[in-house]
Amino acid sequence: MVAADTAAEVAADAAAADPSNRPPKKSSQTCIPCRVRKVRCDGRRDVCQNCERLGFTCSFQDAASPNLDSESLTNFTLPRRRVRLACANCHSRKARCSGETPKCARCQAQGIECVYKPTKRSGGLSSASQPTHQGTTDSELESVSSEPPEKRVMTTKDNQGSHHGPQGPDHGYEPNGAAPTASSREPFVFPDEALIQRTFNNFFRHIHHVPTFSFLHRASLMQRYHAGMMDKALLLALVGITSLLMDLGPGTREYGARCIDECQTMVLQDLENPSTIKIQALVLIMKHRMLSRKFTTAFMLAATAARFAYALRLNYENPNLCFLARESRRRLMWALLTIDSSINGGCSDFTLMPSESMHIQLPCTERNFEFDLPQVTEYLRPVPTRPFPDDVGSLALHVRLLWMRSRVLYCTKNVLGMPESELAQLPELVKVLSEELTGFNDHLPASFKFSESNLQLRAYSPRLCVYIMIHVWWRQCYCDLYRMFLVGLKEALPQSGLTRLDPSFVSYCVRQCYEHALAMADIFKLVLSLDGGLPVTDLDLPACAYQCARIIYFGYQANPGDIGLTSNQVHEIGTRCLTIAKSMEHVPAGASIVSYDSWDHLITLY
Repeated sequence: MVAADTAAEVAADAAAADPSNRPPKKSSQTCIPCRVRKVRCDGRRDVCQNCERLGFTCSFQDAASPNLDSESLTNFTLPRRRVRLACANCHSRKARCSGETPKCARCQAQGIECVYKPTKRSGGLSSASQPTHQGTTDSELESVSSEPPEKRVMTTKDNQGSHHGPQGPDHGYEPNGAAPTASSREPFVFPDEALIQRTFNNFFRHIHHVPTFSFLHRASLMQRYHAGMMDKALLLALVGITSLLMDLGPGTREYGARCIDECQTMVLQDLENPSTIKIQALVLIMKHRMLSRKFTTAFMLAATAARFAYALRLNYENPNLCFLARESRRRLMWALLTIDSSINGGCSDFTLMPSESMHIQLPCTERNFEFDLPQVTEYLRPVPTRPFPDDVGSLALHVRLLWMRSRVLYCTKNVLGMPESELAQLPELVKVLSEELTGFNDHLPASFKFSESNLQLRAYSPRLCVYIMIHVWWRQCYCDLYRMFLVGLKEALPQSGLTRLDPSFVSYCVRQCYEHALAMADIFKLVLSLDGGLPVTDLDLPACAYQCARIIYFGYQANPGDIGLTSNQVHEIGTRCLTIAKSMEHVPAGASIVSYDSWDHLITLY
């Protein structure tokens, strides 16, 4: 009996375990995702409203297993709708963080270090205590840091993929080849948000109107920055050049120089990947080097920038791009051309970007560039023979005038090396260049011609700088052309060569040189009388002021009858030119122009 009872129990248990003998369960009205989330489910087949709205995979879609069981609940995991922890950079800027490691999507796109703050369960090392040797790995750099983003230490990545801290070999790079200073061996700290905002405000309010810096489009740049897509090297270059030209606060000028060093290192370490943004950064670096009297560095970097530009074919129009992109590329290319013309000084051996290679339009007006209004403009060549259109851009006039000046310098440099037997061609060369300069001024629209009223109308305009420089450069071109006839001046022809020329022609050129120098001094007088004061300018304005005073001082000493000025008048003009030059005294190159030795000994230099 016992065996029979046992067999019966086993049979009963087996029958109960058979799924076919179980009574059918009532279909569940709650899907697995809603059950796990503990929310009400409407039970709609095949997808409930909650899963449809959130994009979850509803269990009602699985026709093979419509019923809810414990195993399904155990194996089901909800997709994360939020990241567990935002990185410090995204958190400080209130931006969405993907939470990925070792870098979130935003930090990866922006090219900055991604740092996660430590939680209560993780005791991460601060960035200051992280190892900085060459063997640092991604996982080590991924460690959470309690340092805020404005205090974090930036790291760079070499071609092999390993990271270097501030003590690594990359950070010991010095652009001039000198040994690194104590400050350069300190960890580089990325600029904080307050400094970045001051940089943007000051750059676009006071510096962007300088012709060399007009290639950046403010709205596009700010959109890229707020989206976390701005290139780090370009941002550092902007901080560097703005802190040099403007007062952003105590210590920012020295810090800006370190930003330029860091930016230069980043660009030179990635020469295999030229880009328009790298060229933009190089232009800002070169201008910073020139303003800091590091002309050799700028001279060498110009070759790199030119190679980048030609590799990207920026000297050709690209019809596949939008207007803003094409115009920004044009302005960048013309900025490179003007820098090249100032560096080569009329020496063909140093010329990187001849005008014959420029197959792009001249820049459009500032309004059309700012508001994305397409405009078709003329090309640099040939020299126009009819008046400029009324909607011509001031930047286009500035580019054309500096191109004419480069041709003047080429002429004067070649003449100085010309055999005296060939000097008979000189009057014809001077005539051609002089007529082109005269035609430029005659073709200007009425609103662009120089007058006191036109100057006063621009007193509070951001285009005041380029308006002044157009007319100062126009006068300086004449001075550059005619000063080779001032016997005794460094740039002049030797006396033996001048004797081969018609004396009346030489006398005419001498008078023209003095007249244009005096006219330039009159421009300075009107500029100094403006209520708004002098705008931020490039080094060109103090350089032209120095040349103006130099020619007038020389004329008073060598040919007092031709210049027709008293000693008091000459002194007053010299003081006026010195005042103009002092507008850039806060930068090293400007300070060298206004040094007392240069001005006090002008008369005794000849």
